[in-house]
Amino acid sequence: MIIFEFIVTGSPVSLQRNNRAKLQEWKAKIREVVAESLPIGMQATSEPVQVIITHYCVTQISDLDNIIKPIVDAMNSIVYVDDRQVTDLTVKRRKLKELVDFTVISPLIAEALATGQEFIYVKIDLPTEPMELNQ
Repeated sequence: MIIFEFIVTGSPVSLQRNNRAKLQEWKAKIREVVAESLPIGMQATSEPVQVIITHYCVTQISDLDNIIKPIVDAMNSIVYVDDRQVTDLTVKRRKLKELVDFTVISPLIAEALATGQEFIYVKIDLPTEPMELNQ
């Protein structure tokens, strides 16, 4: 499995949105960006994966949990065979106006921040090692 990251500009569409056409457009946009961002030769993995999603927003509009599923679903058959392979999921929301420390960020995030527009950052990574519950 190859580790990679991508940015989807714009405001995410909530799973709870009544306009199904908008939801399908959002998922199509994600699929397009993922296909363009995939490293050459990478095919959908059948291995477990970790997905890290950060929503960089202007204002908090939708519930964070409602924006996850469309993003994860859109990567089916492109990044992984099925989203059941996602064993680790980290989701964050950061307001653009409140960001102050830019010293340790991905160049991809820095480029997106420079536009001043809302965006979603997604990183596909290896899953973390399982650990004992008594640790």
